Amino acid sequence: MFHIFTGTDLSGSHYTCGRIVLILRGFLQGQTTQHIAEELGLDYGTLLSWRHRIQRRGFAHLINGNLPDAEAEMDEMFQNGGEKGAKKRSNSRPTKTTRESTQRQGNHGSPIVGTVGRKSGQIRMKVCDNTQQITIQPQVEVTTLPTTTVFYTDESDAYNRIPDSGRERQTVCHSMREYARDDDGDGFYEVHCNTMEGIWVGLRNFLRPFRGIHKKYLYLYVAMFEWSYNLRWIDFDFLRLLLFPLSTYFPR
Repeated sequence: MFHIFTGTDLSGSHYTCGRIVLILRGFLQGQTTQHIAEELGLDYGTLLSWRHRIQRRGFAHLINGNLPDAEAEMDEMFQNGGEKGAKKRSNSRPTKTTRESTQRQGNHGSPIVGTVGRKSGQIRMKVCDNTQQITIQPQVEVTTLPTTTVFYTDESDAYNRIPDSGRERQTVCHSMREYARDDDGDGFYEVHCNTMEGIWVGLRNFLRPFRGIHKKYLYLYVAMFEWSYNLRWIDFDFLRLLLFPLSTYFPR
């Protein structure tokens, strides 16, 4: 018997199509694996395996092209993760003003660097090892076009090389409690990175139910959030990216 999931990793499943749809919806909405397993009466281990396999497909197919916007913002956040066998760590997160010092002291959070286009509203995110200049600058250049005119950031030294790439950098100084500024006197406070700051709130809300994600899997969950933020609706083209093996060829 053929159905919509024939030829996918789920084609051999004894679950009904309706139940599979509920599983996929749970994954995309950010429901925890435990919650889905309990709600549908399914095996937690099987669901977790499916989740990671589907997330890897999502990560592999992320849109990595440059944002088309003339203006963009870049910022970073630290996400505390969980690790099996590790002692419970504090839920406190380093502030912007203590970012560099906490890194030197061994910050336990994983840094995530994000870029958002001012006009398109599209985002690009990456889980990184650090927020040093050598890590940040390549992200500037792979997430925006060389024709990007203005890059808005905070005062971190990690962004100091942005002008070297032909992009103008404008900053706000969070350590001085400055969060937006009107440079051209038109009454509109255009110098800020509040758009990206707001997106971090959404990402934290997306990750919060999981109560700590192992750092080796964090990039997978961030990828699913990026997809959910950039897409306005879920269609078959997106679902087949998640469900079909990466080696599958789809004729156009």
